[in-house]
Amino acid sequence: MARAHGKDADVTFNTTAIEDELQSVGLSFSVPPAEITSFADAWQNFLSGKPTLVIDGAGYWDPASSQGDAALFAALGGVALVYNVEPDGSTGYDGFGILTGYNIQATVNGPITYDYSQLHNAGGAGAAADGSAPRRA
Repeated sequence: MARAHGKDADVTFNTTAIEDELQSVGLSFSVPPAEITSFADAWQNFLSGKPTLVIDGAGYWDPASSQGDAALFAALGGVALVYNVEPDGSTGYDGFGILTGYNIQATVNGPITYDYSQLHNAGGAGAAADGSAPRRA
């Protein structure tokens, strides 16, 4: 089984390459269950829901206008924007997602850092989306 190192990860948010700022990125795929338990059931019952994806990234804040801060800040409260995450620099996942959080932290004895979360969006009224699940490319 081949193993890959994360040192060559590529990450774009709304076509802005931000991997030069990031120190970590994670993709969390999940399938929320829908409870269908009736009063007559002895145990809880569930159906598999629709899959979703949350992307979490963290890195070093760069106030340059072409970097992550400008792209992320501009996306707050906006429509779904394109993302592409390649953990090994070649094979990855892409789609459209809404920015659900952006945090900047400054400390007395360290660099200014940030983290963000993006939730995959398969469509909806007023959303810039392709109407599909994340694509493995």
